Amino acid sequence: MTVIEPHEVVSCLDQDKAAADGQAIVQLMFIDAGLMPVGTGRPRFHEVTYPDRSLFNGITALHRGLAHGEDELALESSLIHLLTVLLARHEDAPGAVSPTLRPRALRQVREMLHSQLSSNIKLDDLAAVAGCSKRHLIRSFRQAYGVPPHHYRTLLRLARAKSLLAAGRSVAETAAELGYCDQSQLNRHFRREFGMSAGGYARTVR
Repeated sequence: MTVIEPHEVVSCLDQDKAAADGQAIVQLMFIDAGLMPVGTGRPRFHEVTYPDRSLFNGITALHRGLAHGEDELALESSLIHLLTVLLARHEDAPGAVSPTLRPRALRQVREMLHSQLSSNIKLDDLAAVAGCSKRHLIRSFRQAYGVPPHHYRTLLRLARAKSLLAAGRSVAETAAELGYCDQSQLNRHFRREFGMSAGGYARTVR
């Protein structure tokens, strides 16, 4: 994994060029400063490359999600998680950790997720309700409920999807009602959580 700090010149590393016979394809991800922890200053990285397989796999999965049009809340949450891991493992001077949110703020976020199950809620919307940064929200919500907000909403949607499918609704109808872009996205989430497609689940309960 290559880390390039602001204002540095971007170019392929020699080993990348050699591996691709001079025809390397590079995917870059430019990080907005607003996603960095508040009050810690700009993070510093003395190395250019870091041999971190799990972080590399996470970034690869994020690129894949972007290419497949995955949900924006899930993608941004994944990005912030990856940044947190990057800073914790490789930043030269990690910042201090903020205290968790109060229960009332977390309940308001959870209620919003329940009440707008089919809406395309963004992390900015949830952070505004909680009155904190997006990073702080994800960390506090995970500590309180065991999963970050985007995963919590996915579990809510899948629970509702099970009810709709058991009642005879088609996979396409269920996906549309729950705010998925198409039934393939619903199937991906179903397989990830339950090891089977939504259609396969429907056949077992009808």
